[in-house]
Amino acid sequence: MRYLSHSFLFGCLILASSATRAQAPVGDGLLAQYYDGENFERVMYVRHDPSINFDWGHGEPAPGLPTEYFSVRWSGWLVPPVTGRYVFHVTVDDGMRVWLNDKRVFSSWVPQQISNYTFSVDLKAGAPYRLRVDYFQNILDTRAQLTWEIPNQPKPAATWRNGWGTMAPPPAAVPISSRYLFSKDPAKLLTKPAPAPKLTPAVAKPAVVKVTPPAPAPRPTASPRVNSQPAPRPAIPAPTPAPAPAPVPAATAPTAATDSAGARIARLVDGEAVTLPDLYFEQGKAQLLPAARTALNALAQALSTRPSLRLEVQGHTDNVGNAELNRQLSQQRAEAVCLYLTAHGVASEQLRPVGYGGTKPVADNTDVTQRPKNRRVVLVRL
Repeated sequence: MRYLSHSFLFGCLILASSATRAQAPVGDGLLAQYYDGENFERVMYVRHDPSINFDWGHGEPAPGLPTEYFSVRWSGWLVPPVTGRYVFHVTVDDGMRVWLNDKRVFSSWVPQQISNYTFSVDLKAGAPYRLRVDYFQNILDTRAQLTWEIPNQPKPAATWRNGWGTMAPPPAAVPISSRYLFSKDPAKLLTKPAPAPKLTPAVAKPAVVKVTPPAPAPRPTASPRVNSQPAPRPAIPAPTPAPAPAPVPAATAPTAATDSAGARIARLVDGEAVTLPDLYFEQGKAQLLPAARTALNALAQALSTRPSLRLEVQGHTDNVGNAELNRQLSQQRAEAVCLYLTAHGVASEQLRPVGYGGTKPVADNTDVTQRPKNRRVVLVRL
């Protein structure tokens, strides 16, 4: 009898555990918003992504989205399976930022080649953490991957092949499964909805419809006599002459910025400088504006045909803000130009990016209309 009671209690515990597991919600991935532009300018596509594990290469990341100069924002909740310190791995080209519970835990927001980063965070099992991941793509390769190492994973058996455990490989980073990612607050998914009230079907009574017979149609009366002669036919207006075709505008001549950029660079003597036209930046940013790419395309074509040219690509800012941060920003602007040129056929050894910050202004920084001229890129022949 005692054995049966113990067995019965053990079975009840198993059933209770199974019921608890069955009630745990399973994630559906993250809400993904895809934007045209590197700074979330215009949303183009919205969907659910099961995880952040993308290697698009040079392909289209979403329908209707360009392969370059776009950004993505993933948002939702992360529910860890166990308690412990999680090691996250970021593989990115170009920039990525990560927030947990509105606290930024990782940031590398610059144009860059494929790069790998790690960061660690202590998380509690079953606790929902608000998750937001921002990504932007500049040019060339397109990669956005966020993986993790789950703590307290079983270690491989110690054998002579792994030096009795001393040479065992480290835990592998794996993509975050969609079962731990939620597009909606998982706490609300655990709330049981109130039971719907029972409805007693009513017996429908046949409706009595009273049909009114239609009124008798009036008897036709004799129509008055009319003149039997046909009415005169309206005059047909003369056709309107077709308008003369508009003159076709002549082809627009190429601007001096795109037509002579390479020629002016080729005429530079050692140490002489030229400021790239139309190559200015928004305050505090290092992303190339669309108008700048036209000038850079012509410059790249000219430099690729003159491999002997060596240029120092100088980045400059205004003097608003911290001087050291301005220097770093100017370095990023110079590197952004070099990265664009090398992606369009220019040899990397032809270019040397240098950031000067706001130390060499060409316009009055106190005049807000003149200040943008100081956020520029200058080429100096070496």
